[in-house]
Amino acid sequence: MTKMNHPSPRLFALTILLLIANTASSQQTSEQVFDGFTEPKYDIMVAATELGRIDRVLVQEGDRVRQGDVVAQLDDAVQLASVKIAQLQAEQVGEVNAAKADVLLHRTRTDHLRQLSAERMARPDELRRAEADLKIAEARETAALEQVQLRKLELDRFRLQFERRKVIAPMDGVVAKVFHHPGEYITPADPAVIRLLVTDQLYGVFNVPIEDAGSLRIGSEVRVYLRSQSRTMTAKVYGISAAIDGESGTLKVRVLLPNEDSRLLAGDRCTMQMVTPTQRQRSAAVPDSTGIPAWEGVTR
Repeated sequence: MTKMNHPSPRLFALTILLLIANTASSQQTSEQVFDGFTEPKYDIMVAATELGRIDRVLVQEGDRVRQGDVVAQLDDAVQLASVKIAQLQAEQVGEVNAAKADVLLHRTRTDHLRQLSAERMARPDELRRAEADLKIAEARETAALEQVQLRKLELDRFRLQFERRKVIAPMDGVVAKVFHHPGEYITPADPAVIRLLVTDQLYGVFNVPIEDAGSLRIGSEVRVYLRSQSRTMTAKVYGISAAIDGESGTLKVRVLLPNEDSRLLAGDRCTMQMVTPTQRQRSAAVPDSTGIPAWEGVTR
């Protein structure tokens, strides 16, 4: 009978340990996870364009505003009075009417002298004088019309100054903080009235070690887990820093997170996992309960 050679228990155990180590190493490589946070698409300090005392603040923290909404109003009594005066001046037509009447008078007299001169019944110097007076009258009419245009431009300027007493929201967004209140004075050193966050899109910001960032490209697919929402969403890389942070040896990676329903919050802690082809096929085959591909290796 032929005797079979069995591997020793020690060799068998060593083989098992090597297999476990390789499996763990492969899983760790395929499940690289990086911590980060979300930030708004734009973080705007909405400032007054004029100095002065705040008369009204029309929003409070948490309010949603639309582009063009008035969020605060500075005292505008002086500007309103200037607009009324300029409007009255722009509507004045007395100078123009007087200039037109003067032109009509000199034109009639000049035409009459021309007829007399043709019949040799008027002196030449008298006709020349009448023609010069007509040109002077026409110039005065032109000056009066120009003055009307100037007054209209002055009115537009005063109206613009009046409108600049309003603090306008430049974009749709959410009021994150109100810095000034009625009665306070806007100064050149502190012109911001509110802080406005534009959150229809958020960015996930992650610092990725340079040795792990080689496979990332603009448009690369990643999976982001948002802690406050307890949900995972597939996103794409929007931007990769062109310079390495010398202290940490990392690259800043920004991931675009759609947020049309405004459910996601700026400042939320999150984690990012690179999506491998195997994970992409697996997540497409097995969606999670929310309809978003499940994140392997993350406990919800």
